[in-house]
Amino acid sequence: MLWPFLLSLVVLLRVNVAISSKLVASSPMTENSVTVASQTDSSGVRHGAAGCLKGQRCVPKDRCTNASTAGSGLLDVRFENENPCGEFSLQCCEEQDIIDYPVTRTPRVLKKPACGKRNSDGIHFRIVGHQNNEAEYGEFPWMIAVMTEEKALNQLVNVYISGGSLIHPKVVLTCAHCIQTRSSDQLKVRAGEWDTQTKNEILPHQDRSVSEIITHPDYFTAGLYNDIALLFLEQPFNLNRGIQTICLPPAGLRFDHQRCFASGWGKDAYGNSGSYQIILKKIEMPVVPSSQCQTQLRTTRLGIRFRLHESFICAGGEEGKDACEGDGGSPLVCPVKGAYDHYYQTGIVAWGIGCGVSQTPGVYVNVAHFRSWIDQEMNERRLGIDSYMADVA
Repeated sequence: MLWPFLLSLVVLLRVNVAISSKLVASSPMTENSVTVASQTDSSGVRHGAAGCLKGQRCVPKDRCTNASTAGSGLLDVRFENENPCGEFSLQCCEEQDIIDYPVTRTPRVLKKPACGKRNSDGIHFRIVGHQNNEAEYGEFPWMIAVMTEEKALNQLVNVYISGGSLIHPKVVLTCAHCIQTRSSDQLKVRAGEWDTQTKNEILPHQDRSVSEIITHPDYFTAGLYNDIALLFLEQPFNLNRGIQTICLPPAGLRFDHQRCFASGWGKDAYGNSGSYQIILKKIEMPVVPSSQCQTQLRTTRLGIRFRLHESFICAGGEEGKDACEGDGGSPLVCPVKGAYDHYYQTGIVAWGIGCGVSQTPGVYVNVAHFRSWIDQEMNERRLGIDSYMADVA
């Protein structure tokens, strides 16, 4: 049967499978700080930033009490390039308005948080003037960046490989094709990330090493069937408002026609014209019934013999709204009925034909299809399943 092998040649894998000089130089996860004409003290305040008025300093947004300057907790990304502090998470602030506490304060650890809680208004501030579908800070606290360390210009940098989601403090869910060429000692994961080019976020991100990779036993590389994997971590994440788990749907649950969210740091357009995102983006789109999706995909270069495998679901098909290259492994989440602002992870970004093409949905791993397998792997390691069980009647 030749069809599965043909599929592997024509679909767009939504994962960053090659490390280019451009990606390393501007890798979303590099530890290089943003260049600003200033120096930073031990509390996170920058001194001498070009453009600030006399008597002002660059400080993180939540450390300035002047409402006329702070915008009452709003960040306007439209003026990022005009900010004299060099990044919109910082602002010029009068000396007398600076709150004197360490910027890297330890966040309150949540012992038993509910899974799937979306912070729709962000944490501590909201952004306005969205240019690129930016997510609010902390809006999707289950979002994970899967990385590897690479040497560049005689230093180690964290290179972004794919997205993932936190389903347990010690377990990340992602796609199999994202990490199939990597061993566990080559990977680490980051939670609590948002703006990938700054360390000045309100809550510090956390990194963890991977101890074990479990790929679904029926994963088929050529056709990307059963494209799902679990990353077990050496140490658990400390859960807080910005780092929480996502709920998983019961086996067989369907989400046809529901409006859902995909998030990630992938490209904003297909091919060379696209750019990887510095700030986590979000895209709202509908889940497309499988029969409709198969019909629409048959009108593409996949041809009339294409069959959508049962391990996939589809979403999107709206002009300009789609996951794209670099978003592989990232979650697609849909509302939990009866639980306000709580979400199930419905899908995992897998592949597509182009990005954001009208009437051409993207293809996602069907998470509900694999619920029993996930439960089995979790129970075998005595981790249980409570961390991703939705609290619904």
